[in-house]
Amino acid sequence: MTAPSPPLPLADAVAPLLRTTRFGRALRGYATVPSTNTLAAGWAAEGAPEGAVVLAEYQTAGRGRLGRTWDARPGQNLMFSTILRPTLPPDRLGLITLAASVAVAEAVEAFTAPLVPAIKWPNDLLLEGRKCCGMLLEASFEAHPGGRAAVILGIGLNVNQFEFPPALADRATSLLLAGGRPVPRAPLLARLLERLEIRYEALLRDGGASIRAAYLERLDGLQQPVTLYLADGSSRTGILEGITETGALRLRTPDGPRVFHAGDVTTSPTG
Repeated sequence: MTAPSPPLPLADAVAPLLRTTRFGRALRGYATVPSTNTLAAGWAAEGAPEGAVVLAEYQTAGRGRLGRTWDARPGQNLMFSTILRPTLPPDRLGLITLAASVAVAEAVEAFTAPLVPAIKWPNDLLLEGRKCCGMLLEASFEAHPGGRAAVILGIGLNVNQFEFPPALADRATSLLLAGGRPVPRAPLLARLLERLEIRYEALLRDGGASIRAAYLERLDGLQQPVTLYLADGSSRTGILEGITETGALRLRTPDGPRVFHAGDVTTSPTG
């Protein structure tokens, strides 16, 4: 069983600000957890409704894409996971993180204008070329009786963190550092959940057409030379031409057009 959550000020603060139908209406908040994705998967197996959210001020074992860890300062950022039960073919599930990256960019933009967030394929959010948000989509293979299997969307957004470890200082940022002013987290989270619900429902409705169009408008490096670093240590260089219908990367290499489903993109050929 998923442990009951004690009162969390941020969770209490966001509840009256919600303008969603489902997202965040069921919400569990924790001061410290190993991973919000892990707790959300357990809650999903117990029958949590779609749009239920697990929120934490700090994760001791947060996970990121490509097996990386996600570490952020307690009480300064947003770390949460949303339970989804999508009616999408398996090859379209990757579009969920594309939809989420657009939703987060739209939510963030309301607080960082005139700065415009960009998206680094597949789902990192950039402000002034530095990463401020990452996401991880994981399958939850246990469906509650009579229900659809869930996927868990984890999001980590650097909001008011004012310093980073030396290894990340030249690559990471926060809304505070980029915009020069602190951002109230409860209104930001309410706005984020609203945009996430809107973009997710659009994805289910049209199969991804509107998401791909909005995504390409923000895609960092589009029609520019990029280098894609692969999990085996190799790399491919070419012109970033866009994405496929399932969200894979389209790269025009010296050997011809290629499609990639995973990797780390940089606009710097030397990394």
